[in-house]
Amino acid sequence: MLLKVGQLAKKVCLSVRTLHHYDDIGLLSPSVRSEAGHRLYNTSDISRLHRIQALKQLGISLQKIAGLLQDHSTQLPDIIAQQILRLDQEIEQAVQLKTKLQLLQRNLHTGHKPDINNWLDTLALMNIYEKYLTPEEIEAINHYAIAARQELERDWPDMVKQLQHFVDQKIPPGNKEVRTFIIRWTEMFERLTGHNPNLLLKVYAMSRNEIAMQVQRGITPLMTKYLVEAMGQLHRHIFTQYLSPEQMQQLDKNRQRHQDTWPSLIETLREKMNSGVSSTSDEVKPLARQWKTLYESSVTGGDPDITERLRLAYEREPLLIQGTGLDQTLFQFIRQAIMSL
Repeated sequence: MLLKVGQLAKKVCLSVRTLHHYDDIGLLSPSVRSEAGHRLYNTSDISRLHRIQALKQLGISLQKIAGLLQDHSTQLPDIIAQQILRLDQEIEQAVQLKTKLQLLQRNLHTGHKPDINNWLDTLALMNIYEKYLTPEEIEAINHYAIAARQELERDWPDMVKQLQHFVDQKIPPGNKEVRTFIIRWTEMFERLTGHNPNLLLKVYAMSRNEIAMQVQRGITPLMTKYLVEAMGQLHRHIFTQYLSPEQMQQLDKNRQRHQDTWPSLIETLREKMNSGVSSTSDEVKPLARQWKTLYESSVTGGDPDITERLRLAYEREPLLIQGTGLDQTLFQFIRQAIMSL
């Protein structure tokens, strides 16, 4: 059987445009050319079209279909099995979403109406949350946010406005008023994550990487940058109580280096520690070397006296680790890892 494009389109209930598109992208082209120059589809082409449509109905993209058709080792029953597995996963995710929506519905019925301006808008940000947090962690975030609901509704909009004011007016990040603000800001995030450094780091990563999250919270990239600078200035103010003026000069010269590298390194080391990996294992050693190199090049300059003074500062000053995802348990893990190098 040989068919022109219009004839084939009519028989299989497809548009001519669709068949032309398949031809343009090299997915299905007529194999026969008549004496009059017409391009015709033969039985083999029709069989290939049936396979394309079957795969397309299973939700597979045309790009992937092209690869599957070239890979003759991939059989249709195997593809169907993969699609069934994917559907099972989607069903599981849908059940989890249903559970969360039921929780939201219960909260609404009990008067716990979420503020559209707060960062825990469960419905709008569900897909983002699923990328970074386990169902248990999302449940915990909901619990902490409900507990702090009045604080969020009362204080969060004003804090965002105050932060915007600092940025707009170019208030120096080291200003005393800004230091007071940043302490309050990190305290709120500590409470909203249950003082759990693991959860705090995940929320920070989510906030840092997701533009939609920043928009939902009313935080611009410029405001985020200002927060980082203000946190650094708060730490600097504390360090002046432990370091000499000359040592502070050394610290100031190095502190801005590799600033963007620390968050991901802290997250990775904490993940290793939480998963039970030994601090002296080969898996941790490259991370310990990276920490040691970064700390010497961007903090202490390799000065052992500065290193010891900063160790004391981090042990005695809770504000140095508030809102950072660091704690003494992680510090001990890192020290043991570095000592084993």
